[in-house]
Amino acid sequence: MGGPAVTVPIAGLPGWSEAEAEALLSGVARHLDPRVLERPAQAPWLRTIGPALARRGRSHTETVADAFTAWRLPETGLLTAYYEPVIAASRHRTGPFQTPIYRRPQDLVRVPARAGLPGDGTWARQAGDGRLEPYPDRAAIRGGALAGRGLELAYVADPVDAFFAQVQGSARLSLTDGGEMRIGYHGKTGHPYTAIGRVLIDRGWLPEGGATMQSIRAVLAANPGIVDETLNANRSFVFFRERPLGDPALGPVAAGGVPLVPRRSLAVDRTRIGLGTPIYVETDLPDIGSFAAATIAEDAGSAIVGPARGDLFIGTGDAAGDIAGRVKAAATWTMFLPRGIAP
Repeated sequence: MGGPAVTVPIAGLPGWSEAEAEALLSGVARHLDPRVLERPAQAPWLRTIGPALARRGRSHTETVADAFTAWRLPETGLLTAYYEPVIAASRHRTGPFQTPIYRRPQDLVRVPARAGLPGDGTWARQAGDGRLEPYPDRAAIRGGALAGRGLELAYVADPVDAFFAQVQGSARLSLTDGGEMRIGYHGKTGHPYTAIGRVLIDRGWLPEGGATMQSIRAVLAANPGIVDETLNANRSFVFFRERPLGDPALGPVAAGGVPLVPRRSLAVDRTRIGLGTPIYVETDLPDIGSFAAATIAEDAGSAIVGPARGDLFIGTGDAAGDIAGRVKAAATWTMFLPRGIAP
């Protein structure tokens, strides 16, 4: 972890309260469902923590203090944020709705890491004779590599909207027929992810340090001639599947197997932190100010690497997106683990 984590008094955490303890306990409880426990990367201690969380007349803060130890990570963490966009869409290609949202192709497979495949070597196209080869990248797919295969879930009007749905990993589609469709991540081509904000900075379209979702969208809207080359600079391409709409107050079901909770669900590096782990985050958020809250590791992302790196789910819609697109802040991380377990 880049240095030893140290224990800190739970009661001394900024903003710690009965409400924060209740949020922590309800977050952990979401991961105790047997179906969730069977999912990959869940924290192994979840299988035995249940009895320790029985309140037995105790307050929420007393239950947390009896069941957990708080470990302060030595590194200053980096917090970004994400959200669930709401995008106008059509079930059929018509009028302005020309950009497809694709479901995962059957010949895209997850494989043990191997040389000769892009990125981390774990995604490939399986040819008819069983050979594995690199999957077409974003430019090829946008150029028609998947056309005619019936993979289109829906169509949107703006390719930039489709791109940012892939970055966020989910979206709600507001359909022209009056319905709604929720879509969630279901695989990727495996090509390395390239941040197009960095591309725009390097090409002189944005100042150093000036890349936010809002500034990227503004540059692309004002310069439609650079949209294709900018989007294609990120060769990674994400596929979706339709997901249940569920509770409109909650986000999509993510890697952790539970619906995301606004400002409580955190995407983490699940090779370093088990899903279902409570993490107390102290930082500052745009339009909110000081933020100190119990979050739960409930999602993952290819850009989220390291024990003190997190991506906070803000919510659904434009207001959430306005905040999420501007979050890039130093943060203090405190991990809660059952008594007797160290990081």
